[in-house]
Amino acid sequence: MILSGEKVILRAIELSDKDILKNMINDGEMEYLLGGWSFPVSDLKQEDWIKSIDSEPHVLRCMIDDKQEHSTAGTVILSDIDYINGTAQIHIKLLKSFRGRGFGTDTIKTTVRYAFSELRLQCIYAHINDYNIGSHKLFEKSGFQKEGVLRNRIYKKGAYHNLFVYSILKEDFYGNRE
Repeated sequence: MILSGEKVILRAIELSDKDILKNMINDGEMEYLLGGWSFPVSDLKQEDWIKSIDSEPHVLRCMIDDKQEHSTAGTVILSDIDYINGTAQIHIKLLKSFRGRGFGTDTIKTTVRYAFSELRLQCIYAHINDYNIGSHKLFEKSGFQKEGVLRNRIYKKGAYHNLFVYSILKEDFYGNRE
């Protein structure tokens, strides 16, 4: 199944995405903006990882494609999907050339809509590095509310940094329309 937004198409990861995924994970600037970390990844390691992706009931991984240009804009993931409590964490990586052009907002809204309407979730949350101002603005523009701070939770460039917790509830997303 392909998820379609106004500007984006969210689709499964294919082996042909190997190079773009490897470049994204090896991009030091992108890694600094995000919460996780990784060791350098080779072509072989990336290909093995893609081949090992299985249908995981608690993780949804998608490539973000520009609907008009048919080029890849990044990735979006719903992780830790908890069907009992109705929650999941959202992660987004956008290539620099797609930032600030509405692709992030459309991706988040498309993913959240799917999570609420098809997966029957109630709350989607994100953890954002304190210094990643672009992501703060993106999630706020997408309707997420800042809930709190996880103090000194991430270590980047020789220092500990806070993570801000953002979330959106189903009723906030749909308002009184549903």
